[in-house]
Amino acid sequence: MAVLRPGEHPKASGARLPPPVLPRFPAMRGYLPLRDALRAARFRHAADALRAPAPATTTDAVFGTLPKAEKDDGFRVLDGLWFPGRGGIWLRVDLRFVRRARGRWLASSDPRSDTAAALVDILETVVRDDPMGLRRLVLWELCCALRDGEGTPDEDAAVALGVHRGEAGPLADAVATGFPPAGPARHAAETLNDVWPGVRLRETERLLARLPLDSAYPDGPADHRLTAFVDAVHARSRDVDRLTADGAALESTGALRASADAWLGALRVARDDAHAQTGLLRVAALLADDAFAPSDAAVRADVDDRSVRLSWCEPPRGTSGTGYRVLRFPDGAPELAVETSAHESGPRAVDADAPVGRPLRYAVFPLRRDRLAGVPRVSAPVLLTPDVTELRADAVPDGLLLRWRPDPAAAEVRVTRSSTGADAAGWGAGSLVRVECEHDRLLDTPLAPGTYTYEVRCGYRDPDGGLEWSRGVDVTAHADPWPSPVEELTVRRDVDAGRVTIAWRPPDRGSGLLVPWTAGPVAPGTDLSGFVDRLPAAAPGADTRVELVPRPRERVRMTAVSVLGERAVSGPSVVIEHPGVISDLAVRRVARDRAELGFDWPEPAVLVLVAWSDGRLGGQRRVPRSAYRAGSSVELPVSAAECAITVTPLARPDAVTLGTAPAHAVLPAAPPPPPPPAPPTPPWWSAWWHRWRRPRP
Repeated sequence: MAVLRPGEHPKASGARLPPPVLPRFPAMRGYLPLRDALRAARFRHAADALRAPAPATTTDAVFGTLPKAEKDDGFRVLDGLWFPGRGGIWLRVDLRFVRRARGRWLASSDPRSDTAAALVDILETVVRDDPMGLRRLVLWELCCALRDGEGTPDEDAAVALGVHRGEAGPLADAVATGFPPAGPARHAAETLNDVWPGVRLRETERLLARLPLDSAYPDGPADHRLTAFVDAVHARSRDVDRLTADGAALESTGALRASADAWLGALRVARDDAHAQTGLLRVAALLADDAFAPSDAAVRADVDDRSVRLSWCEPPRGTSGTGYRVLRFPDGAPELAVETSAHESGPRAVDADAPVGRPLRYAVFPLRRDRLAGVPRVSAPVLLTPDVTELRADAVPDGLLLRWRPDPAAAEVRVTRSSTGADAAGWGAGSLVRVECEHDRLLDTPLAPGTYTYEVRCGYRDPDGGLEWSRGVDVTAHADPWPSPVEELTVRRDVDAGRVTIAWRPPDRGSGLLVPWTAGPVAPGTDLSGFVDRLPAAAPGADTRVELVPRPRERVRMTAVSVLGERAVSGPSVVIEHPGVISDLAVRRVARDRAELGFDWPEPAVLVLVAWSDGRLGGQRRVPRSAYRAGSSVELPVSAAECAITVTPLARPDAVTLGTAPAHAVLPAAPPPPPPPAPPTPPWWSAWWHRWRRPRP
């Protein structure tokens, strides 16, 4: 291998030259969008975009059929970016070359001309920043294409990408030896200039740490641009470390204002330095808690349910381009700060989704053209403990029913009850009682009549596992005196007389009634106060016995109701049925072993029992009303003999039924089968035919 020394001719040893040094990052901002735009325009790399089509000359019409020059062998990229020109002269890609390429694209009839001209404009900014920038960019794209291609990079693959054959082999060998594959290392190299220069110092350091370490340089390979880049980042990092150390030292001595300035200086350089931000917020909170802090430096925080409204004083007049950045952090834990607003134009902000159950502080950073303009203002601690909503109280038998909507973050709900004066009979005047409740309701029974005030509070878990309680919401309701429900109904049935007698014991409070209930069934103890005006008046000492004679085909539900003033509650119920007589019973045989039955349904029965017997064989079948009303015929498997059929209405298991006589019908026996037909008469010629076929002796 040749020995290369600066200022001396290479001393050849007969071996190949050393492989070219490849770039380790594109060294341009916005590389990924540029790469995507080149691919969208069907360019393999930036060199294709720089090779604009040559303008057509006026001699093409006359000499268009003459032989043309052979196609060039590609461009050179290892020692600068060179394109072949006329007469075998190589043209170096510089600012002048790029501008001419843009002009040729604009004069071209290619459908990509406008897009290509815009891409060449971007490439012009690269060559303005670094005369060798386009060479680095094209070489990086070639390395990526060769590394991501199928198989090991070789000379033919490089030639296919447009590289001159004299440089294709060394380039492919260098890529195969040490260029990183697609992955975190390459992505870090391609996005490095998008982060730095800037204020994201720590993010830049994380990207540098992903680059491959394949040289003596501790932070990356031997790339002079990368070396300068790393040196600049390290110098800035040392400045930040010095400022953070000064801030911590000044804070320990009590010089809070000087400490805040030091922390601010560090954060201005490294906006993503969590340590510097934590220190600045901690010191700014101490400054805000100072009793001698100016009033115009305060941040006012007003709590409104689940949101916090912030307001502060604007800076003096004459400061244009001022904005604000708002952070939220738990009191005493500035390291947990999160951004709630990146840029507010006015002196107010709203945090619509603040966490609950923990004291919070808000820090407002003044910005001037997106740069931190001063020490942040910090609010006093605020605590969000939202109360329940939609709280209401309704009177129910023997008490009150409370309903509410708790906050989803509430861990516990607590209810206390208080009563005063004469309304507190049985509880003690001015008593305060905690009542066990569910998460969204409370059924407070039994409760003496009177006026009660309930306070409902929500508890939220703090970081230590304790509960922070809300201020509470009050509701006042009046518990009315309620009648006690009838406990039991006694039913006696007289089948012969077709009469039902219902008796009950009078309730302890109020008057008891037995009323026909035409609405849906109600459970005992249900509030029926809305039906009081429809109920008949019941005098004290009224009869507690009722006799009913239901008509055939009638069904009635009798419900006991207790009434006291404007309140009424339900008691037990009883259903009485008197099925109608089964009429129009008809049966017909549809086959020797099958019969069909029809009749008029005995309302209000829901089932009938059909039984049949021929004296030896028989059976039973239950027929539901729904199936019969739907048109399903009742078919019975019978024998050919005469069969007796009985249809009986069945009583409901939850009803008192007055019996109805069953209906009877007789199915006649099936007629005997007809005799078999007589054999046909033989034709007149059959005897002669048999004689003719008889063999002769």
